[in-house]
Amino acid sequence: MIYSKSTIKNIADSIGVPKLKDEITSAMAQDVEFRLHEIITEAMKFMRHSKRTKLTVTDINSALRVRNVEPIYGFETGRPIKFNKTATALEEIYYVDDEVIDLDRLMEEPLPSVPLEVVYTAHWLAIEGVQPRIQQNPAPIDEEEPAAKKPAKTPQRQDSVETIPLVKHVLSKELQLYFECITESL
Repeated sequence: MIYSKSTIKNIADSIGVPKLKDEITSAMAQDVEFRLHEIITEAMKFMRHSKRTKLTVTDINSALRVRNVEPIYGFETGRPIKFNKTATALEEIYYVDDEVIDLDRLMEEPLPSVPLEVVYTAHWLAIEGVQPRIQQNPAPIDEEEPAAKKPAKTPQRQDSVETIPLVKHVLSKELQLYFECITESL
């Protein structure tokens, strides 16, 4: 077994369950081992699908989400965690070294600069189909042909209504030639 009866008893004592029978602790230890095996197997599937060889915290969290269990918070890291081992009289214990932060040095460092306030401005992108030359608008493209500068007119209808597009479109020579051929054929 991964978890011994004494470990289950210690955990039960820490959460306020005073005395457990040996039968209950052995059944709980087997159940905990089974649940861990399920979660690790599921996490390994995520690891293999991600084409990685190292099991990460995100794999475990994904496996927990599949089982509708709340993910582990506070252990998201991009680098592998190094476990240190220490031995007691009864068993070996693995732990993670916590980074020591010097609070005096941290208090003496200057504060980061305050971000600027969010400001919204509005401007007209185009007015009656013409884009004004202002700083917020992109620079206009110089058109090569004078025909492209004139607004494109649609073929005359029976009621002789002329439509002018609201926005100027710049087309390449190939597209203009293609457009003329198509409109002439119709």
